Amino acid sequence: MLGVIYSPVKAFKEIVKKPSIKGPLLIFLLFLLATAGAQYVSASKIVVETGTPEGDDWTESTSLWTPEGVSIDDADKVVGNYSVTSSVTNDSVWMRITGIGSFNCSAEKGYKALSFRIKWIHQNETFPSSNATLRLFSGDESRYFALDLMNLINVSDTWANLTVNLGSSDQDWLSVNSPDWVNITGLEFELAWLASDAANLTMKIDDLYFGKHVPYIARDAFTGWFVGSLANTAFSFFLGWSLYSVLLLLTIKLSRSEAGPWSVLFIVIGYTFSIRIVHLLVDAFLVSMLPQLVFPLKAWNPIPGEEGLASKLIDDIYQASWYPSLAYNLSLFLMFAVHAWIIALSTIAIHFLREFTWKKAAFISITAYFIYIFVRGFLGI
Repeated sequence: MLGVIYSPVKAFKEIVKKPSIKGPLLIFLLFLLATAGAQYVSASKIVVETGTPEGDDWTESTSLWTPEGVSIDDADKVVGNYSVTSSVTNDSVWMRITGIGSFNCSAEKGYKALSFRIKWIHQNETFPSSNATLRLFSGDESRYFALDLMNLINVSDTWANLTVNLGSSDQDWLSVNSPDWVNITGLEFELAWLASDAANLTMKIDDLYFGKHVPYIARDAFTGWFVGSLANTAFSFFLGWSLYSVLLLLTIKLSRSEAGPWSVLFIVIGYTFSIRIVHLLVDAFLVSMLPQLVFPLKAWNPIPGEEGLASKLIDDIYQASWYPSLAYNLSLFLMFAVHAWIIALSTIAIHFLREFTWKKAAFISITAYFIYIFVRGFLGI
C-alpha cells in the first residue's frame, strides 16, 4: 500500500496481478484515523463564545431591574418574548440591573465581552445631548467602570446591536472608586439630554449577556459533531470511491475499449485513494500553524433573521485570521496537487490493468476525474 505513494509504477504492476480488497479497506481505516486527527486539529483552532445567562433570562422579567417603573414589552423585542423598557418625561432615562451574582471579567481569564441590544426614543428624535453611559458595578454602586456609548448607539427608535470588550484596554473604560474586573455585580444604562431637550423618553434593553470564550473541543457539542463528521467522512469515502470507479468504467466503454469486470477496477482504483491520507496529514500540519479563530455568539449561533449577518461576520473572521496566511494558501495549493496526483495514479493503474497506452490511460483518467468532480459538486457531496 505504501508503495503506491513512493513507487506507484512498481506497486500497480503487482496490484493488478492479484487485486485484493484488503488493501483498499486498510487504506479506508487509515483514512478514518487521519481524518479524526485532522478534524481534532481543526476543531482545536476554534474558540466560541458562550453567553451568561442563557435564554435571554435577564430581559424576560423586571425582577432584577430598577427603577420601579421598568416594564416588559412583548411587542418590541429582538430575542425571547420580551425586552425591558423604561419610559419617563424628563431629561434622562436609566435602567439598572443588580443581584446577578459576581462575574470575573479580568483580562487574563473569565468573561471577555458584554453584549446587548439598546433602543432609545425621544419624542423629537433628538440625539442624547448630555451623555450615553454604560456602568459596570463592582461590589456596590459607588464603585464602577463607565463607558461612553455616544458613538455606538443608533438613531432614535432603532435597535443597536453592541458588544463591548471587558477587562481590556481596547475599550476606554473610566474607573471610579477603584472597581475590580474580577468582581462585576451589576450594570446600568443611562441616556441624558440637556434640560432644554427634556421630553417623553424611552429606553429598551434586550439580548443582554456576558460572553466567555470556550475552546470548541471543550464543549459538549464537540463529541456529537466529531462522531457525525466521521460517519459522513466514511460515507463520502465509499461514495467517492464507487462513483469514480463507475465513471472510469463508463469512460473506458465510451472509448470503445474492453473495460473488464467492474469489481476488479473498483478494487484497483481504491488504492489511488491512499494519497488522501497524505493530504489529510499534511493539511493537519498546516492548520496547526494557523492562529485560533474566535467566533462570537452572534456569529455561530445567530438569532432568526440574522443568519446573513452571521455569515458575513464569520467570513470577516476568516479573512482577517486565515486567508492571508501562507499556511492556509499552501493548503489550497495542496488540494489541487492531490487532484493531479490521483489522476496520475489512476493513469498508472489503468495502464497496467487494461494494458492501454499511457496516452489513452491518461485521457481516460482525466476525463473521468473531471466528470467526477463535476458530479460531486452538482450533488453537493
